[in-house]
Amino acid sequence: MSSSQVRKSFPKAWAPKWQRFFVAFFASAFVFNLGHILLNVRIELYWGIAQYDFAFVISMFLLPVLTGIIVGLIYGWGGKWVAHFPPLFVFAVDYYMTSQTGAPEGAKLIPIMWWGFFVILNMEFCAVGGVIGELLLKRWYGTLDMPGTADYAPADGERLPRDEDK
Repeated sequence: MSSSQVRKSFPKAWAPKWQRFFVAFFASAFVFNLGHILLNVRIELYWGIAQYDFAFVISMFLLPVLTGIIVGLIYGWGGKWVAHFPPLFVFAVDYYMTSQTGAPEGAKLIPIMWWGFFVILNMEFCAVGGVIGELLLKRWYGTLDMPGTADYAPADGERLPRDEDK
């Protein structure tokens, strides 16, 4: 490595993977739930076709991506896998609570298959956000210095013959 090249170094992981999982999971679940509260969107209820407005579109597409980015930035390498779980958790709790307390007047509980479609849609968009979060970390710190990538690094420090010619 020449003196003109600056090597970025990834900071040591601030916690073990299981602790980063719980922090990323609960922080993103909080943001995800807060977003739905602020947008006043409850996917487990059917109010009629007028329910599917701009706020619903934001809660189905943009909010999960933002949530996934948060997971990717907190958890780090592998955040795209962890990002699947916050929407499932938040929507499962909401659906269960609504099924136990009953739907408000003028609304009814949507069928479980329809609810499942919305959950899977949110999980996938959240995973896209997790990938974006990982890419942001890669851009900031580089690839080979990230935790968990040592398995993919070169086995030793010897230069290959073709590299010496350059």
